[in-house]
Amino acid sequence: MTRGESARSCAPLVPETGVQVHLIVRSGSNGGQAIACRRVVTLIGSRSGCKVHIPHPQVASVHAAIVNTGSEILLVDLFTHTGTLLNGLKIEHEVVADGDLLTVGPFEFRIRLRQMEPHNNGDLHPFDLDFTPHAVALEHVPTGRVLQPNRRVCVMGRKEGCDIQADDNSVSRAHALLFQFYGHPAIFDLLSRNRTLVNDVAVGYQALKDNDIIGLGETRFKVRVVESKVVERARSQTPRVTSPISIVPQAPLPDDMIDIGSVEGSQRWAIAEKFEKASRAG
Repeated sequence: MTRGESARSCAPLVPETGVQVHLIVRSGSNGGQAIACRRVVTLIGSRSGCKVHIPHPQVASVHAAIVNTGSEILLVDLFTHTGTLLNGLKIEHEVVADGDLLTVGPFEFRIRLRQMEPHNNGDLHPFDLDFTPHAVALEHVPTGRVLQPNRRVCVMGRKEGCDIQADDNSVSRAHALLFQFYGHPAIFDLLSRNRTLVNDVAVGYQALKDNDIIGLGETRFKVRVVESKVVERARSQTPRVTSPISIVPQAPLPDDMIDIGSVEGSQRWAIAEKFEKASRAG
């Protein structure tokens, strides 16, 4: 893993008072090891730079992502051939619970969630707790077409079935994630070939504000942020766009990557469910 890849994969830490995620390795030479997933996004894959690095032929380069939004934990499969299983079923985008069983290739992980109790003196929180949640839409810069993501974690990329699809060979199959962290929109690069840009600057994780320009390869999108209280009204009229509170990421953890030993194993794969198409507003 290069220093650049390590920096790219880093996202802010979830506050200590938030839900803490651990993966308990159930197979292989690392069986029983507990992996702390302290970041907002945890990548699992065979590529160097993933937090949980599994060099195995059944594991895609960037296979799955665990996303901690501050209110729930979501597991997202990144269009893999072998699939990502939760409790034995192949998933695409699923909320996880304590005790769920995650399977990636021949490896199994028990998901453990823990809600930390605040200290008497109060843990410092990176955000104002009295926030106004925001919804985000993306305006395709060349055409002006507005795309409204319909999932809590949206995959942006070239692959058919992506929530935000860019028909552009310079865009990776699964390029970036668009989601909300404590109610505010953010983007996370999936170790993409040509990086993810925000206002022409390459980013790993970046909080988004109104009128930011996202670059995926040669494709550009303008961020349109709308206060939640006007989201319903915005569906039938031009939205009044406001800017969200800025989010300042905490210091990254460059040295906490985990290598999972490669061992052979067998797995009965469930039948894949049909990937539902993302809703796109013209």
